[in-house]
Amino acid sequence: MNSKSGQIAIILGAGIMMLVLIKLMYDMSTSMSEMTRHVGSMSGDVAEMKTSMGKMNESIQRIEVSMRGMGRAITQGSEQFQQWNPVDMMQQSVPGGQRRR
Repeated sequence: MNSKSGQIAIILGAGIMMLVLIKLMYDMSTSMSEMTRHVGSMSGDVAEMKTSMGKMNESIQRIEVSMRGMGRAITQGSEQFQQWNPVDMMQQSVPGGQRRR
């Protein structure tokens, strides 16, 4: 009987190990499917981020052009303001005012 009960124990042990292995393979397959889905979703997010970065880069370039234009306008206005002579302007605004030289 010892040999028969030993064989039964070995067969039961092998069956249990087989069930554990099947469960492990199922869990791994489920995890891989989930991971594949997440990687696919992440790939889409990266593509959207790339598009957003391109749009942001274009916006920054437009802002830079606008800032340069505003800087030029301020510089030109400052140069014109520096060329104005307030005394001449006051004399011209007074009727009959004359310029002194």
